Amino acid sequence: MKTSILLLSMLIIANFTRAQIGIYTSNPQGAFHFDGAKDNPATGIPTDVQQANDFTITSTGNVGIGTITPSSNLHITNRGTATGIGTGEATNTGLLIENPIANSSILSIVRTTGAAGTKQTVMGINPNINGNNGLFVISRTPGATDFVMDLSSGNIGIANNAPTNTLDVAGSTRIRTLAVVPGATVVTPVYADANGVLNKAVDTTYGTVINNTVTITSGATNTLITGIENNAVYKAVVYVGNTCGRIGIAEYYVTNNAFNNSFSIKGIDGILNTDTTIKAPTFTEVNRYTTSVVWSGIPNCAAGGTNIAFSYTLTMPSAGTINLTNDGDASLQYRVILTRMF
Repeated sequence: MKTSILLLSMLIIANFTRAQIGIYTSNPQGAFHFDGAKDNPATGIPTDVQQANDFTITSTGNVGIGTITPSSNLHITNRGTATGIGTGEATNTGLLIENPIANSSILSIVRTTGAAGTKQTVMGINPNINGNNGLFVISRTPGATDFVMDLSSGNIGIANNAPTNTLDVAGSTRIRTLAVVPGATVVTPVYADANGVLNKAVDTTYGTVINNTVTITSGATNTLITGIENNAVYKAVVYVGNTCGRIGIAEYYVTNNAFNNSFSIKGIDGILNTDTTIKAPTFTEVNRYTTSVVWSGIPNCAAGGTNIAFSYTLTMPSAGTINLTNDGDASLQYRVILTRMF
């Protein structure tokens, strides 16, 4: 015991001459350097593996655990790999803060604000909240809860400290970019109930929407949309327009069932945004799967097309597909949206 104390004293005294203290190392890398595993070299810089068990205090007061070059007041470097879950934490945990008293605060980071020195919780973990469910909170002002997580349910609240759903936002939500689904990809509209909880319209089938856009030259036939769900009934809306600001919108019922070729299409109504009093198209139901559409009163367009430019024929050549034949005299773009009813 006396030998150990003497050796330690000699190491400390020897390093005082360099204004550095080394424990278990004769090669301290800071004002105070403790080499836990006694594996550092006598000269030179310890390797990353050798630093893993070191504790260092620099001349500027920075503290390093697992590193000899701490870049902040407290700098912890953990080179271990979490290999499993122990008593509540992963092995090789870089930082473990534990309070053994049930439902007691684990961590709270506060700052003092205002002339009166009011303390404000900036970030904290406190199990003694929400019926002892626990809470992680980030706030900007005293008493505020800008971001919280219920540590029992995992629910996250924005400006709400008692979230009842996976994400509970007490305020408006903005999504800057929403992608347009390609082709006939099925999408389901969502709605909000009285509490602001998002829901589907009826179930995962009814209310789903598919859409497509296609350009067809005069006299040509092309697929307007395909991939329509089998054994379903839709309301379809077809949009056509030209560069002169004229548009024609028509509605159709569509039934689609491959069994016994039970598919059909029928025109309902429409509107044309011209000065003429004849705003609706004329539908000719050629057969159960073919509908021709004629629009009247369309002014000639300098960019191309006369009063017959918007006329077209819709045909279902097989279950799940609608084709469009451009019966007009101009190449036009056609858009279709189908909303499932049954």
